[in-house]
Amino acid sequence: MSLDRQDKALREFKQIIQDLVHLLRTSTGVELAHMCWVNRSREQFVWETNSTQLPNVMFKDRVNFENHFLNEFQDAEDLVQLIVGEDISKAKLMHYFDFVQAKSILIIPFINKGETVALTVLESEKEIDQERIHDRIVSYNNALVNVLDTYLEVVDLHEGQEEWEKYEKSLKKIDYRQHRVEIVQNMLNEAQALLPNGGAVMLAPGMESWNLVLRAVNAKNAPELGLQLQEKSVAYDALEKGESVFTMHFNNNPRRISSSEKRTDGASLAIPIMINDRRQGVIVCYDNDPLTFKESTKHKLNNLVRIASLSIQSSVKKSDMVDELFTQNFGAYMPELWELSLTHELERLKRGGTDNTWIGFIAPDDVSALRTKYRLEDLQRIQADFVSALNPSKFGIPGFMGYNSDYVYLFVIQSDDEEAVSNWVEKVKSKMEYGLKLSIGGSIRAEFKAGYTKLTDDTVNNYQAVDRAKKALNNVMNDSENKVAEG
Repeated sequence: MSLDRQDKALREFKQIIQDLVHLLRTSTGVELAHMCWVNRSREQFVWETNSTQLPNVMFKDRVNFENHFLNEFQDAEDLVQLIVGEDISKAKLMHYFDFVQAKSILIIPFINKGETVALTVLESEKEIDQERIHDRIVSYNNALVNVLDTYLEVVDLHEGQEEWEKYEKSLKKIDYRQHRVEIVQNMLNEAQALLPNGGAVMLAPGMESWNLVLRAVNAKNAPELGLQLQEKSVAYDALEKGESVFTMHFNNNPRRISSSEKRTDGASLAIPIMINDRRQGVIVCYDNDPLTFKESTKHKLNNLVRIASLSIQSSVKKSDMVDELFTQNFGAYMPELWELSLTHELERLKRGGTDNTWIGFIAPDDVSALRTKYRLEDLQRIQADFVSALNPSKFGIPGFMGYNSDYVYLFVIQSDDEEAVSNWVEKVKSKMEYGLKLSIGGSIRAEFKAGYTKLTDDTVNNYQAVDRAKKALNNVMNDSENKVAEG
């Protein structure tokens, strides 16, 4: 609603209130009528208007509850009649100066949605006959209800129009000419703006599992990065059905993504990213307040994901339709995705986040032996086996693998456990000692070395973190004794 139209609606509303109070005074024959709003948040009476021909009356704009005689009547639900000098002293009638003419006072409460929101006061030199003016009071209150409802409805309509205009602008930020990861980023940001007490996250397939790979920067209480999708979760249900699923959570059930989540409250909406009828991701939107998910909000969230999916689909070649669109080679997530994910996590840290996030690189100790033993086609399938086997989430540690180069894979791990990286490396070592079963047949025993660094709010950007991790890997590769090093 434009400021001019808001001002016009407010002016007309105030004028109608003023006219109603004036008509009530003249029709009842009293000398003074005034109306005030009961502002409970500020504990004040706020005067709207008054009607009188008396020369010795003046009202303040607002008066604190405890400083006004109406204080004890702020919750009145029925008419209250007072006799001046008996029920109330003249000294309390502060709107008079020089002398007080009123002898009888009638307080008319205005109730909206079960709460007294305004008081209209009639004051007269004579006794006020309630029965004689009953029909006029009823008509006044009915008119007051109607004009308030109409004003609020007009304001809501205009605010709703402004809301959808803003939403249209957010849709325009999703451009089919952008890279698919940038499209997802813009979509997550716009979804996040609709979730004041929650967040939006993305899961995508890779490493022969589905994992949480991207969290909106402003997502509150977000599930851990790298969390692996499990059955009997909201996200799994949405992927299985191929359509969005809305669920409210009771006693931590159902889970949004995994039983490893710390806590699941409020409500969630899981929306699959469908591209050429294939599930390429799922967006999980959640909020601690279930009332956030109005029908209009669910429509907006569904439409954001739909537009993003269509934008990605328009740039996908037919030959890529059967591929996972967010992985590079060997089932590892593409650099554009993990770089953006790290950028978001660094931004979250700089905004006061407390998650422990490590980034590192891991590689086989003896690559030359592999290359001399297997054919090129077999080596590519072996690398896919490596990525799947290294997947941290398969060891119960939240994390994922990203593509860096042949035989050198990036990993991201996020956990409350300060020893998470070391524990993961030890579990990988134990698994490889017994031999890794290969998809080409047979098995292989391989040793891996890893270099890593922890993200902190002092980390300038993800490039600095990547550089530290690479240096740590180089150091450990030249070390004949150690298998892991922190940079």
